[in-house]
Amino acid sequence: MKFKAQHAPQGRLRKASTAVALAATVTLMLGACAGGVVGTESDDAEGEVFEFTLATGAAVGTPNAAVQEWYLDEIEAATAGRIVFDRTAPESLCKAAEVVDCVRDGRAQIGVTIPDYTPQYFPTVSVVGIPFLGQNSQAIMASFADLHNNYAPAKALMTENGLHHVATWPVGRFLLGSNEEITSVEGLAGLQVRASGPVVQQVLSDTGVSIAAITASETYEAVERGVVDSVGGAIDFPVNYRLMELLPYWTDPGIGQYSSFGMWFSVEAYESLPDDLAAIVDDVTNTLNSGAGIAAFNDVAAGQCQQLLDATTVKGVTAWTEESTSQWSAEIGSSAEARWLEIASEYNIDDPAALLAEYKAGLSKYADAEYVDATIDCVDQFASR
Repeated sequence: MKFKAQHAPQGRLRKASTAVALAATVTLMLGACAGGVVGTESDDAEGEVFEFTLATGAAVGTPNAAVQEWYLDEIEAATAGRIVFDRTAPESLCKAAEVVDCVRDGRAQIGVTIPDYTPQYFPTVSVVGIPFLGQNSQAIMASFADLHNNYAPAKALMTENGLHHVATWPVGRFLLGSNEEITSVEGLAGLQVRASGPVVQQVLSDTGVSIAAITASETYEAVERGVVDSVGGAIDFPVNYRLMELLPYWTDPGIGQYSSFGMWFSVEAYESLPDDLAAIVDDVTNTLNSGAGIAAFNDVAAGQCQQLLDATTVKGVTAWTEESTSQWSAEIGSSAEARWLEIASEYNIDDPAALLAEYKAGLSKYADAEYVDATIDCVDQFASR
């Protein structure tokens, strides 16, 4: 199936009018195509409009949604309305853990969600879950862009899964939310923790934690019902998922960036674009990965800190001492990297050690990337208020 669209009227298109113009065509073609817009051929290639359906697990108002919206807005603007997006509400078309399958089977043509929910498709990006390895979000995002554009095994895996990589960015530094203040690794034993990511889950389990693999949107109810008593997540967890109402203490143990959000086109949708539109998409994608994405993320993350500062239910947003973090890092040693190598082998990465080396080389390449971490800044603000 090739994604095509109706001939566009002169001037900038609006999504509402586009949807009306395409309704009849969509109705006629439902039996032929599971998703996207299929229409009549246009005599004027510059008049073709491509409408792609978005499936997303990024909750409204989160930093991850800000990255998503920046990209979609820029594509629509840069193509003067020749590419438009049907932005379905978060988890309305597909649950967060099913977004990738939605893109793969054609219900959506672009997807945004947490790769760790379906690690079988994304062993290349689960490397971000190795604790203490990555602290700079911009360096990580740029490294993943290089990895999936230039490293043949990573590119091949995306193609095999029917996906065209757009971006992978960290969700934010790992924070632990709990009912009692936790200041060292000894305080973790016996907790029932929601956490995502196979490596982080294993690292926490090794301290005596019981892990529950629950998606972000399900976490509030899990805490409320006592399924878990603690939550590992980024700064959007206490704010956007309202967990600051239930858990008064939030601490940064120093793990750093631990999980990611990803964005992908289906290969079929991306390859349906004419060369000029594909070039524009590639241009915007490069800008996203070169700093615009993290800037959009941090703009929203900074506002989240203020909400934490204002919340009467929050008793502390702190960080472990350097001594406590170093103790945990020393205990983990090389075991986390070894665990990731096992995971990558299980999911058919031919040479996991080479991929890990490629990723580390990217982190070194971009080590000096300008970056201010909103979570660290928030801890500082709490300490000085």
